[in-house]
Amino acid sequence: MLTKRLYQSFKYAFAGLWFCIKNERNFRIHIVAAATVFLAAPYYHFTVTQMLLLTIAVALVIICEMLNTALEASIDLACCEYKELAKIAKDVSAGAVLISALCSVVFGFFLFFRINIIHNIISDILKSPLLVAGLLAYISAGYLFVRGFDKK
Repeated sequence: MLTKRLYQSFKYAFAGLWFCIKNERNFRIHIVAAATVFLAAPYYHFTVTQMLLLTIAVALVIICEMLNTALEASIDLACCEYKELAKIAKDVSAGAVLISALCSVVFGFFLFFRINIIHNIISDILKSPLLVAGLLAYISAGYLFVRGFDKK
C-alpha cells in the first residue's frame, strides 16, 4: 500500500514537471539556462561548496517558477473575472521568480566571470570543428526546446 502511494506521489510530481515543461516558456528558458550552467561548470573546477550553492541557486529559480505556475493556476480556477487582488497575487508571485532569477544571475556572474577561463572555453571550441558543431547543435536544440512547445 505504501509503495502504491509513493508511486502515485512521484507520478503526480512528474506530471507537474511535465506540465511546466509543456506549457511554461519561462520554465523551459530556466531549464536551458540550468543545463548551460552545469555544462560550463567543469571548466571552472568549482569546489564542492560552490557546486552545492550553484545547484541551490538553480533549483531556487526552478522552484519559484513552478510555485508561480501553481499559484496562477489556482487563481485562474478560483476567479472567473478580473479581480485586483488576483492580479496582485500573480504579480507578486512573478516578482518572486524575478528576484530569484536576478540573484542567481548575480551569483553566477561572481562564479563564472573569469576572463581567462571564458577565453579557454572559446579557444577550445574554436579549435575543434566537432565542438563548434556541438555548440551549434546545443544552441539549436535549446531554441527548439524553448519554442517547440508553443501553441502558435
